Amino acid sequence: MRSAEVEGPAQIICFIPVVAFFASDFCSIALFAVSGLSYLMNLFKFYLKTTLLFIVTVTLAPFYFFTLSILYPWRQILGPELVRFYSKICLCIFRVRIDNVKNYRIFRKRKRGFLIISNHASFLDIFALSGLFGSVFVSKAEVKSYPIIGQIAWLMGVIFIDRDSSRERLKILKTIAKKYSDRILAVFPQGTTGLSSDRLPFKRGIFKVIELNPDITLLPVTLHYKEDTEIAWHNPQSLKENALKVFGQKRIHLKVIIHGPVTIDDYRGKTAEQICKKVERTVLGPLQKGY
Repeated sequence: MRSAEVEGPAQIICFIPVVAFFASDFCSIALFAVSGLSYLMNLFKFYLKTTLLFIVTVTLAPFYFFTLSILYPWRQILGPELVRFYSKICLCIFRVRIDNVKNYRIFRKRKRGFLIISNHASFLDIFALSGLFGSVFVSKAEVKSYPIIGQIAWLMGVIFIDRDSSRERLKILKTIAKKYSDRILAVFPQGTTGLSSDRLPFKRGIFKVIELNPDITLLPVTLHYKEDTEIAWHNPQSLKENALKVFGQKRIHLKVIIHGPVTIDDYRGKTAEQICKKVERTVLGPLQKGY
């Protein structure tokens, strides 16, 4: 009887590794199923939002094209407002919620003649700045050749630049200084997207504009996403990988900080390089703090 009593617990102990093995195997299968389901949900959101974006773009594109073609002399007035309307729809599609816009009164006091200088994390930045400020952008030259989109962008007043040509860059700076002193133009001096923790440096070229035209005012703006690590497009992430991340978000939260304007008075005794570094610190500084 004594040996039988010992044998029972011993058999149970022997089964513990077997049970643990099957339990861990079951957990692995469950985790795989959950991750697979999550991927399928993100894929569904991707196709849903892509479809909505396509429908909106295809619906509005012909109207925008004909409106701007017929009212061409007023395109500089109409273009930014049409872009603003389209951008607000896109922000809704991607479920971007702007939680706070700090110091918006600075922009309200003077709604023209601003060159917005902003950090660049995602393609959503374009919709955010357009939706808030009705700004147009400097874009790479290839976009102009895109069917329909390129022509509409040109009609709306987008500035196209060949970034590989130093002569072209200088020409664009002179164009901005001459023709855009009474408009709102947005520029991403980092030149590419990245995580806020990357602190990508600003390129100083665009800061020469204010030297060419003292009437232009630089407006530093910080775009701070709560989900920055999820939505920021950075190396070595591909466009598809980033799109799945962005489209898969239930909600994207954004804070916008408008800093004090930079005028020609701030340039006195300083080089474009020094002003560039000053604005860079101003724009990137808030990103180091928590959301």
